[in-house]
Amino acid sequence: MLLPIAQELWSYNGIAGSRGFRWSGFYSLLNVLSHPKNSEWTWVYKFFVGGQLFFLLTGFLKIWPRISSIMVYFFTVNLFLKASIFFTGGEVLINILLFYMMFVHNVSKENKFYPYQNLLNNVFFRIMLIQVCVLYFFSCIYKLPDENWTSGEAIMYVSRIPHFSSATFSALFQDNVVLSAIFTYLTLLYQGLFPLLVWFKRIKIPFLIVGVAFHLAIAFFMGIFTFAIIMIISYILFLEDNHISRLKRMVMIKGNQKSLTGEKMVKR
Repeated sequence: MLLPIAQELWSYNGIAGSRGFRWSGFYSLLNVLSHPKNSEWTWVYKFFVGGQLFFLLTGFLKIWPRISSIMVYFFTVNLFLKASIFFTGGEVLINILLFYMMFVHNVSKENKFYPYQNLLNNVFFRIMLIQVCVLYFFSCIYKLPDENWTSGEAIMYVSRIPHFSSATFSALFQDNVVLSAIFTYLTLLYQGLFPLLVWFKRIKIPFLIVGVAFHLAIAFFMGIFTFAIIMIISYILFLEDNHISRLKRMVMIKGNQKSLTGEKMVKR
């Protein structure tokens, strides 16, 4: 999505500007695109974009999985930090989750390091779940001191800002105090209760479906697309094995139905 404006976002002299660079330990490795030398080496940002895409592909194909996970983290964080002024909290969540995922790998039970890797997998997987819960918790907490949220008028005021509202969103909320209050308080409830209710298996799936609808509304009515999609993807972490198997079966059934329909049309 961002490739057409890659130069503006990630080149040293692009619109995002430089964050400033100095050697300060590990952080310096995540701020390489702000190094002054890049004003001469104008190709560096292309190397980082290409590197990220390449190691995403090798990781997807399970080629050099450990190296791929480290390199995806390295390239992605550099890109997101360089243009952070144009991004949302979703990209910050990606940076954090990619760090945790460097420690999660599949190994066979015959491998002598299996017990240690299995421990790392379990620990960092649960840390990722907690991370998403922490995000929702503090998102709710930081809204509570704001009078616009506690009065129920936040959605109404947001709908009046052209850059954060579509025509449909504005028509629904900009002059409707009651509807605005309902959705403002529902937003606070969902974010505040997420860290608690998401652990209950009986209501987990309906609760996450509500969350998907909530974030899709943010994506298409408010235009904050990447943040919404990132949050929806993070829900995969909370699915049980049986949920994933069921989704796979549904996809396979729909795929078979489409192929059968196509065959019938061809025969006709």
